[in-house]
Amino acid sequence: MKTLLEKAAEIGPSLAVHIVDEESSRRPSEQTIKTLKENGFLKLFLPKSLGGLEVDPVTTAKIVETIALHNAGAAWSMMVSNISAWWSSMMPEKGVEEIYAGDEDVPLAGAFHPPMKAKRVKGGFAITGRSPLASNVSLAKWIFVTAFVTEHDQVKMNNGVPEMIGVVMNCRDCRIMDTWYTTGMRATDSNDVVAENVFVPDHLHHPLMPGLTHNRFYSSPLYCFSAIGASVACLIAPVALATARSAIQELKSLAEKKVPLGSMVSIRERGATQRKLGMAEALVQSSRAYLYETVSASWEKTLAGNMLSLDERANLLLAATHTNQSCCQAVDLVYSAAGSSALYTKNKINYHFSNAQVIRQHGFANDSRYETAAQVHFGLQPDLPVLAF
Repeated sequence: MKTLLEKAAEIGPSLAVHIVDEESSRRPSEQTIKTLKENGFLKLFLPKSLGGLEVDPVTTAKIVETIALHNAGAAWSMMVSNISAWWSSMMPEKGVEEIYAGDEDVPLAGAFHPPMKAKRVKGGFAITGRSPLASNVSLAKWIFVTAFVTEHDQVKMNNGVPEMIGVVMNCRDCRIMDTWYTTGMRATDSNDVVAENVFVPDHLHHPLMPGLTHNRFYSSPLYCFSAIGASVACLIAPVALATARSAIQELKSLAEKKVPLGSMVSIRERGATQRKLGMAEALVQSSRAYLYETVSASWEKTLAGNMLSLDERANLLLAATHTNQSCCQAVDLVYSAAGSSALYTKNKINYHFSNAQVIRQHGFANDSRYETAAQVHFGLQPDLPVLAF
């Protein structure tokens, strides 16, 4: 029987053939989603008790990286569905059963920021607001968002902290705003979602606070792992790694035949190109080793039944952020080394360069997260509350 990693390598080329159409439509194709479903890649983080695969974080990261080598948008779809499945551990059992009953491959979308507003009504909350960057939203049945609880039209405070909840809404109750016109990652369908007094029953929301008891479906150590580790380190940073690796491979192919203006030899023979390739390789190889070493050590501690300290969670964030930013730097070097060839959209280096510019800006792994990790190491309160989860 083939391993999940072997399956990922096998189906990768078939996912690559859809890129042009997906870039044009700005969403993953039905065939891509079908292929991911058939191989279980949308339920890697879903519990076995719900029909999922419950795959460990290290293997999940490698699967995402392998898929992203062929189709970054497809890997992003995996990220959205799997992190939504992981966060469902905090949902009441009735809510989890409603979401996943009869369809463990149900497509989910998610948007974490900015929070919407939640007004308490009989039996639940009325949700109002607009959230951007809700990837997979056109194909999704459910969408996860965060919301501030309001009271008398003001945000409700508990001990000086805004009260927040995570809510899951049925997509048919929301409105999609067609806003996803971007530099890169165009096939991710990351449009805005609008809710106007959408009723969310009590079984489809949960408090957003660390230390919540998981529902009975989520009993394995996987759901005691860090939220930052599960989301950023295992599902986002691997896409950055694959994007940089693909760009490097394209440069190697181009370098054999490209002869620049005023030269008698290919760019492969030129010191400037060699230096940039060497720097790019060092950035990707070192950040990959750093990422997997940190994720592996954190997972081993979690498996042993030990909760990660805030410092260790910050280290996961730091490794993921550094990987994301280092890989973007590597792609910048490749783009520069390729010269005018990389200007054209038909050139794959252009595709990887555009994607890298979008991935680098993700709110959980942009360059400001170096500061977040440093805040923890200085003994300060981090500016990313999800780090505590």
